Amino acid sequence: MNEFGKKVGQVLDLIIDKKSGKIQAVVAKVDKSEEILQKLTRDEKGNTYIPFSVISMIKNDFQIDEKKLRLIILKKKTAWQES
Repeated sequence: MNEFGKKVGQVLDLIIDKKSGKIQAVVAKVDKSEEILQKLTRDEKGNTYIPFSVISMIKNDFQIDEKKLRLIILKKKTAWQES
């Protein structure tokens, strides 16, 4: 869900670093209306990879911190433009 409590998609899987055992990303099927999530990397089925660093747990739900997510997207865009 987003920071306003709106459901934005469904968690399908987790990507875990084999060495550290830490969660790297959440694989989710997200609503097409969520523009910010459409800017993230997707797999061949259209599922979105959401960095775990922008996610927190609220009760039994994952909540996305859209401010952190915007910063990550901006940094990637800036790095791409500089190369």
